[in-house]
Amino acid sequence: MLSSLVGWVLTSLTAVSIAYCLITIVVARRRVSNQRPTHWPQALPPATLLIPLCGVDFRAYDNYASFCRLDYPEFQIVFGVQDPEDSSIPVVHRIMDEFPHRDIELVISSKTIGQNPKVNNLNNMLARARHPWLVLVDSDMRVREDYLRQVVPSAGRDPQTGLATCLYRAGTAPNFAARIEALGIATDFTTGVMMAEFMEGISFAFGATIVIHKGKLEALGGFEAVADHLADDYMLGHLLWKKGCKIHLVPYVVETILPASSFKGMLKHQIRWARGIRACRPVGHAASIVTHTLPIALLNVAANGGSFLSLVLLGLAAAARFTSAWTVGVKILGDATTKENLHLLPLRDGFALFIWCMSIWGSEVEWRGKRYQIVEDGKMQPL
Repeated sequence: MLSSLVGWVLTSLTAVSIAYCLITIVVARRRVSNQRPTHWPQALPPATLLIPLCGVDFRAYDNYASFCRLDYPEFQIVFGVQDPEDSSIPVVHRIMDEFPHRDIELVISSKTIGQNPKVNNLNNMLARARHPWLVLVDSDMRVREDYLRQVVPSAGRDPQTGLATCLYRAGTAPNFAARIEALGIATDFTTGVMMAEFMEGISFAFGATIVIHKGKLEALGGFEAVADHLADDYMLGHLLWKKGCKIHLVPYVVETILPASSFKGMLKHQIRWARGIRACRPVGHAASIVTHTLPIALLNVAANGGSFLSLVLLGLAAAARFTSAWTVGVKILGDATTKENLHLLPLRDGFALFIWCMSIWGSEVEWRGKRYQIVEDGKMQPL
């Protein structure tokens, strides 16, 4: 009786998961057809880039230098660290020496306003920002010359827009664990974002890029509003959305430069990410079980003894999942890592289901060598 019930549940879940993949294909293809190059007027507002640092990143010089090569009339770059012995400081000094024509500042301050070290850093940097438009960027990102021309006007074209954010792909994946993580970014995370936009609109933001006016940030209560949150980028967008602002997803893709990592390190990062999502979007996190198409279909085959129907569903699941991953990862993001490593998708999906299960139990996460507990509303407390 119990085994037949489990088999029926898995059959139903597999069918729903296949339907989810088919919808993502339609949504992705619609987005591809609607993507057009954006041409902005010559009058572009001055902007300040805020790039918080904590330790030297993989290929840090190339990442930071990409921001110095931007084609934009007037912009400032502010780097920030909290530790005066931070290993990224010599790289920033080199950048300042080699790009003397750029307006670059380095803020070193240990002042804190909450538990999130990245937000503390951003708040310390804010006082040195000379321009009203702020562009918050994670330190492992790399951009093209037209970056500011595309993202800054997107946030200001509609007075109802609270901020603008954009998708990202892996620029490097130097080892096996990094390739698995890169596949997750391209085929899981991005797919979920596009489905959220399709079903309810974007109500959050990503650390890859956040463009916000100082006035909007001040109206929200400044960085203090997200200083205790684990997913500070998510919450910055979500709090603005709750105040009635629109969150604009710019049709522009930046690159995150993934280092070679161990499976253990990647596991900690993925669990932190998943538990943060669960804390912020508990219903959405629970519903995301349907995104694990291939492992669910395989479990369905096992539970139903390899029945004809279960094998047919497995074939449909594989076709739908691979097509969805290709459409989103390659057609939308232009991700070379996805194109070259699509054969690893079943392994990535099995790993993703394991992470989803791990994220349900427990509330502890590790970040930058420190352990925290996630409490109500996604806030964090040190352990």
